[in-house]
Amino acid sequence: MVDRRHVLASLGVLVAVALVAGPAFALAAEEKVTGKVTAYEAGKSVTVESNGAQKAFTINEETQIEGDLAVGKTVEVTAKDGVAAKIVVKK
Repeated sequence: MVDRRHVLASLGVLVAVALVAGPAFALAAEEKVTGKVTAYEAGKSVTVESNGAQKAFTINEETQIEGDLAVGKTVEVTAKDGVAAKIVVKK
């Protein structure tokens, strides 16, 4: 027979872990990258060179683009799971 207190205690631990770890995983997936646009296909993708590395992001209908996005411009990309949520062209 299973001890009810043991089951409830285990369930409490699992809930606590989920509450603490859940937001941490959600935050870890978001990233901000600032760099120079090396490739851009309107409505599809943008590639940014940052700290010597190329990072490609998908652009979709929900991506917010602030400014005149073009190859050679400096941008800040906020992305989650490789999809650009916001692209800000720097002056």
